[in-house]
Amino acid sequence: MDYGRVSVRKIVEFVLRRGDIDSRHTSNHTALEGARIHRKLQKAAGEAYQKEVSLKRQFTLENEDTLTIEGRADGIFTKDEQVVIDEIKTSEVYFENLPESQVELFYFQGMVYAYLYALEEGISEIGVQLTYYQTTEELITRNQRQFTMEELTAFMDHLLEEYHKWLVFQGDWRRVRNTSLTKLTFPYEEFRKGQRELAAAAYKTLKTSRRLFVEAPTGTGKTISTLFPALKAMGEESADRLFYLTAKTITRQVAEDALAALGKTGGEVKSVTLTAKDKICFLTERNCTPEHCPYAAGYYDRINEGLWDLLHHENQITRSVIEAYSEKHQLCPFEFSLDVSLFCDVIVGDYNYLFDPTVYLRRFFEDPKEDYFFLVDEAHNLVSRSREMYSATLNQRTGATFEQQLGKEHKALRRLLRKIDNHFALLEEQAQTEKWQFKHQKLLPEALINQLYRFAEKMKEWLAANPGDPAEATGLSYYFEVLHFLKISELYDDHFETTIEVGYQGTKIKLFCIAPAPFLEGMLEKGKGALLFSASFSPLDYYQDVLGGGGEALRYKLPSPFPPARQKIILANYIQTTYQQRQASLPEVVSGVYEMVKAKQGNYLVFFPSYQYLDEVAALFHDLHPEVTTLIQDTQMNEAEREQFLARFKENPQETLLGFCVLGGIFSEGIDLKGSRLIGTAVVGVGLPQMNHEQELIKEYFQETRKQGFEYAYQLPGMNKVLQAAGRVIRDATDYGVVLLLDQRFNTPRYRKLFPAHWQHARIAYNPQQLQIELQTFWQQQKADD
Repeated sequence: MDYGRVSVRKIVEFVLRRGDIDSRHTSNHTALEGARIHRKLQKAAGEAYQKEVSLKRQFTLENEDTLTIEGRADGIFTKDEQVVIDEIKTSEVYFENLPESQVELFYFQGMVYAYLYALEEGISEIGVQLTYYQTTEELITRNQRQFTMEELTAFMDHLLEEYHKWLVFQGDWRRVRNTSLTKLTFPYEEFRKGQRELAAAAYKTLKTSRRLFVEAPTGTGKTISTLFPALKAMGEESADRLFYLTAKTITRQVAEDALAALGKTGGEVKSVTLTAKDKICFLTERNCTPEHCPYAAGYYDRINEGLWDLLHHENQITRSVIEAYSEKHQLCPFEFSLDVSLFCDVIVGDYNYLFDPTVYLRRFFEDPKEDYFFLVDEAHNLVSRSREMYSATLNQRTGATFEQQLGKEHKALRRLLRKIDNHFALLEEQAQTEKWQFKHQKLLPEALINQLYRFAEKMKEWLAANPGDPAEATGLSYYFEVLHFLKISELYDDHFETTIEVGYQGTKIKLFCIAPAPFLEGMLEKGKGALLFSASFSPLDYYQDVLGGGGEALRYKLPSPFPPARQKIILANYIQTTYQQRQASLPEVVSGVYEMVKAKQGNYLVFFPSYQYLDEVAALFHDLHPEVTTLIQDTQMNEAEREQFLARFKENPQETLLGFCVLGGIFSEGIDLKGSRLIGTAVVGVGLPQMNHEQELIKEYFQETRKQGFEYAYQLPGMNKVLQAAGRVIRDATDYGVVLLLDQRFNTPRYRKLFPAHWQHARIAYNPQQLQIELQTFWQQQKADD
């Protein structure tokens, strides 16, 4: 079998990498900067120096398998009548501070080039020179080693033998996978209403390499209806790999369940679920250095053995599986999950693994060599998440704290930190003179950014030379903040504004991305086809616009699969919850919520646009109706507290329970309280985001570019929160319940036009008596139907 081509760097790094994970040794140099330095050194070497020499050879392995190794040698020259291969490397770290394993890896790459060249030219001995360029002080270190052809042949035989077994494994698995997927059947007895149509649309979209924006209401079964056709298409060699991306842990669990169901019907795929580094880290306090973490120390000495073990025993690689094998082989669980992802057909994880410019999976997306399908679940969340990903904040206080912790002997670094601090001091002085606390501008703060680049280079050098320094933890935190700021500055264009905020928590400079759509589109283009879907995705043209769908994307909207008669939508047209009317309407809001819970014993949720409003209503409700058991969402709830909150919503409750929650919070979407665990939800207000400087910038931008500033900044994001909260009620075909919309604005044309099709039967209550009658009528009808 012909296994195609592999680069010199890839085969060497995979087979021969050794040593530790160390967060201090990650270079912040771009490929462009590295190439510039390479050209500088190559030019200085003189005319006899051959630069960027292409070398390639096909090797015959066991069983007549073939593999082509190729690459470009940085330089080839002759010294003292001997040919020398030059391997150029650049970094901020001093050469003497480089780990020995890193230096050896550099030589290994040069040795492969030396073998390829010597074989081609019939040379019996050849030299390999490592040219190392330390960037901050422009120091050049050159070391040379000599090799005989016998030594290089033994080296290459070992390299090829080790790599071949992985090629055989991958080739065998690919055949098993494709054979199983071509025979894959839908894992349930029958399709739900809308599932077959969605699966067909998804399949056609991916097969024709298009993008599809889908609104599929709760109950459609979006996950299985997109995964099933995507895997079928992948089995037909339409793609090499599938990424299932979502914002929340609970939706990743749904994807895992769907993959497990497909596995039971014969679908042989290897999948991995990626968990955030902070969540999966075994340490109480994450510190990715070999001195502090036994799972980082010697990681690359053990990784391939761990991978081989895992891949030969597991197909569905969930968080618990990763943790078990990480403990077994003493491996960092986060890095282990990333390394195993290279061998997986399906990768389940957060949006940031594709879209975030700082943490996206470079191993897949830096220079794609494969075809990918992207499935983006609950894609409405990507609007706000992507603004966060493409924005960056620099806090004056963090840098000042690091400077205070630094010892006086680190003069150069302290000097750079003071220069950065001086920029903030000038801004604070300007703010005081001109009497402002917030300012925005189109221009990028170039002078500050130049100082930050100098600091980043010096900091890289400092981290390598001062492991375990008392200021290391604070310094690392600030260093990563600076690196992210610099990364975003490289993307800065007319979709950004620079904001400056002076306050009691220190001065902050933010590169605020107002419209990240072009960047999202650029990442979506790295895939062959994409499906973006959500239960609340209206209007679809708005989401296509703000999520980088491009003009050629397709749109598809499915009706609700559930009978409309099982859900009662009631608009309380007599309640005003605008900020000016909020206090006056408190008794009416409490009365409306009480009418909902009084009409039938059961579990209910009520959602508010802010914690302050929630607290005011909850306090008054408790005073007036102390007999009703209530729960209140806290501002900071960990995973255990969240689970405890949801566990209170039991099947067939013996008393009424009312939960007070916030719109857009952890309980307003993604939770699945089926049957009698939840029979009613009230939404107070139309969910408008709180007015602030950034929302106003969004409004101004889209007013100027789309003439829809208020809609894009406030109305549409707010209405999505309302739809998500209301969607907690009907989760299954046998569910029934009520949704109260407590704000007269819902009955205006501006909002009625945004109602989904299954809300068109909504009833209007013009006073508390009508609300009471509507609720009683609905529950009487449900009792009669039962």
